[in-house]
Amino acid sequence: MDKAGLISDINTGVTAIYQGRQWLDTEGLEGEGRVSYKRGLALASEAFREVQKCAAGDLHTLLVAEYTFIGQELELCNPHDTRAITSLSKAIQEFNEAFLALEVLQNAEVYAALDKALSHHLEFRYKGMPKDAFHVACAGHKARIDNILKSPGINFTEKELLKQRYSNAVTAQSVYLAKQQEIILNK
Repeated sequence: MDKAGLISDINTGVTAIYQGRQWLDTEGLEGEGRVSYKRGLALASEAFREVQKCAAGDLHTLLVAEYTFIGQELELCNPHDTRAITSLSKAIQEFNEAFLALEVLQNAEVYAALDKALSHHLEFRYKGMPKDAFHVACAGHKARIDNILKSPGINFTEKELLKQRYSNAVTAQSVYLAKQQEIILNK
């Protein structure tokens, strides 16, 4: 798996999607807009499918892929769309924290010790494991994507990309949970 190529494909895909949406609303550029939009969706979908396949061995790249997509969306977002900007900014912050949690998880001894300091009440656990920043980011991201999926009028091809991204968040959380269990239950 070429990580740099996948991330580049996601950047290119998001840019093509946004450019296509703009051209769809521009008289005389509708055809080019449709082509750009579809090309961007296909490119991003393929990249997300590829990173999901490798998630068990490379969870970091799956996170980077989604982070890249969100960051590009934020950069291309209309500055007057304050609700979208707020949501995307929150996602970026949560993913930044998820990267830190993943980094701590890489050190089994430190993570096992950290678990002793975290609450064991159900509301602070995810399937018995610490509900840390990684789980918070995945839950927030799944909720964001699920809300978009409920919106009428979204192109079904774009909904397929959203479903893939949702599936990637589920996969990320599942892989992370397995790593937590390996550390905490086998100490």
